Amino acid sequence: MKVANLNIEVGDRFSLNELREEFDRGSTNRGIEICYDEDDQKYVRLFSSETGPYNDNVRSGQFTYIGEGRTGDQELKGGNGVLAQSIEAPIPIYFFYKESTNTEWEYQGQAAVLDYERRLVPSEDREVYQFTLQRRTEGRERVDGDEQAVDLTRPERIESTRSRIVRNTQVSKSLKRRYSNTCQICGNRREQGDSQGYSEAHHLKPLGRPHGGPDTESNVIVLCPNHHADFDYGTISVAPTTLVIKHEHEQFVDGARLTIREDHELAEKFLQYHGEHIAVDSVNHQ
Repeated sequence: MKVANLNIEVGDRFSLNELREEFDRGSTNRGIEICYDEDDQKYVRLFSSETGPYNDNVRSGQFTYIGEGRTGDQELKGGNGVLAQSIEAPIPIYFFYKESTNTEWEYQGQAAVLDYERRLVPSEDREVYQFTLQRRTEGRERVDGDEQAVDLTRPERIESTRSRIVRNTQVSKSLKRRYSNTCQICGNRREQGDSQGYSEAHHLKPLGRPHGGPDTESNVIVLCPNHHADFDYGTISVAPTTLVIKHEHEQFVDGARLTIREDHELAEKFLQYHGEHIAVDSVNHQ
């Protein structure tokens, strides 16, 4: 799937299986899902349920959304970090909502993160991140049995300039080819029809603000979609010198070593950066 070719409309409803078919990936059961398309374009699928644990206020054009992390103080990592970064480095954010009386997820359009703040929730005795988002598209309402477009936001129009990271796709394509689309963590190769493999390129030190990582082979590893998500969420890390993998919940890769080809000069400093700035404390190691 390529983001540029995605053809869904506001008001469309999806089961989990239909979401998998449309986006070529299943659900991670997270409210904030970090995804990549075939061109390694990062995007987010954002989910909010009427019966969810955070009671997100999502009924207006501009709405608030509570970040991920159901226990303890939330951190500005994983999905929370990606939403915060999207203010300065915008990416597509597809917003889905599910009512308590419905089993399907309704697509409510793309959203943009305007701001965020860290606040205390006295009833839970912990701090969470609250994001302010703005819908970008129109929705639908039912009038006399027919669906008609309705502007959910009716915002005042303002001019704005948005920046976008231009990736050197040759870097990722070259590495994927050399690794035969095989994950450097688990060694699995995902097939994508006609014996074509599928893999994703991950930047250990993320591109764009606030990280400013380079788009070079020394900062990129080839992963399957599952372990790509684990790197983004910080549930996996690799020791810079020994290349030993630490995984929060997968015993079959925890303790194994990262596979690196002789012609792939991966820099220790970027593994170190990921361990210190992206990985959660429980998996961060030297």
